[in-house]
Amino acid sequence: MDQTNLLSSITYIDTERSIEAGEMKIIETECNIHLYEDILVTSATKFQVSNVWDISYKSFSAETNLLYLHTHRGVLTYKVYTDPDKFVKTFKKLKNENY
Repeated sequence: MDQTNLLSSITYIDTERSIEAGEMKIIETECNIHLYEDILVTSATKFQVSNVWDISYKSFSAETNLLYLHTHRGVLTYKVYTDPDKFVKTFKKLKNENY
């Protein structure tokens, strides 16, 4: 993957919960989803764009949105703090050009 082929990117929050000494710990890590012409890359997985059926989002609160990747493996949910509209529109434009 060449960075020059990057079409769009969005930052999401990966939340890890654990119990340590009887106390719940929550660790939030910023990660990115990168959209290229043929592949979509998250911190944990890579998808061929042809295996991503759709991307949608819903406002969760005043400052948080839930971004949904509809893939051949099911629906994956990502918590994002920025408006995902530009990312979603870029994906939909790419899919409409390819199909």
